[in-house]
Amino acid sequence: MSDLTSFKNKIFFHAIIIMGIIEVISLPFLGLDVKFGYGLLMGTCISIVNFNIMAFTFSRALNSGNKALVFISYLLRLAIYGVALISAFKVNNTAALACALGFLTVKLAIYYIHGFKAKFSKDRKVRPEVMEQFEREDREKELKKERKRNGLSEEEE
Repeated sequence: MSDLTSFKNKIFFHAIIIMGIIEVISLPFLGLDVKFGYGLLMGTCISIVNFNIMAFTFSRALNSGNKALVFISYLLRLAIYGVALISAFKVNNTAALACALGFLTVKLAIYYIHGFKAKFSKDRKVRPEVMEQFEREDREKELKKERKRNGLSEEEE
């Protein structure tokens, strides 16, 4: 369970950094707008809470096999997003936009950690049998290309 906690903490740390970057980027356009900061903070907090709810629900559902729990959790998380967005719209449109951006911070953190970081592909280990299958598929593709270039079909050989 500690692996999951450290994984979540890394995501949340990066989400907060992304929130700060979004706030800094907004400064030249909006100035120091407290309502934008409020919406961004609220959206990020709601996103973190919903991520925790999702992680808890999935671990419970995998252990118990209860599919209804996942659906109920999804509806709960959707309702939380809706209430937060409506609350932000009541403040003003800028807060609502910032809230929507805050919803994206956790997702952007996941994309950054597992997609854009060079370490992701560098440290990736592939089992030998899987690597062999990839290489076999690559050889077959090359053979097909060579046959096409030579104008041969598979039946002619």
